[in-house]
Amino acid sequence: MLGTIARTHGTKGSVLLRLRNIKPEEIKNRDSVFVDIDGLLVPFFIVEFKANSDSSVIVKFDDIDSEQSARIFSGSEVYVAPAQIKRNKKQPDIIPSVTGYRVIDKKHGFIGIAGARTGVSGNPLLEVKLEGKVYLVPVHEDIFLEINDNTREILIDTPEGLLEI
Repeated sequence: MLGTIARTHGTKGSVLLRLRNIKPEEIKNRDSVFVDIDGLLVPFFIVEFKANSDSSVIVKFDDIDSEQSARIFSGSEVYVAPAQIKRNKKQPDIIPSVTGYRVIDKKHGFIGIAGARTGVSGNPLLEVKLEGKVYLVPVHEDIFLEINDNTREILIDTPEGLLEI
């Protein structure tokens, strides 16, 4: 996820997009985005993209020309393809390759087997699979408590409600 549309900006149909764990300069392709509308990712072309701060940008979508038209997007989540994000090659991995490791939550016990890492720069996720369900666990030092290579187990402390999604 790139971020969330916070509100309209001006009267010509622009919106303020609050970025999530990414800076404006890390977005390399600014031609289009996908907006979550009723659970569907709908593509929109961008005609104007301007950094507002380190954590927000002003965006003008093609064919959205009034404040009223833009207002319906407030609160919507915005996504981009992973290829549109510049990767920071110097950023070290928080966790090494753990595919196949048993994942054990501090409160819930065994929750599944570690799969692939996914997500965008600044917001990596670990897929945890169990009986057809896939949980996406944020890769963060506050969540990952211990990785034991001998037993091939990961001890995590998930935030409240993460496993109920």
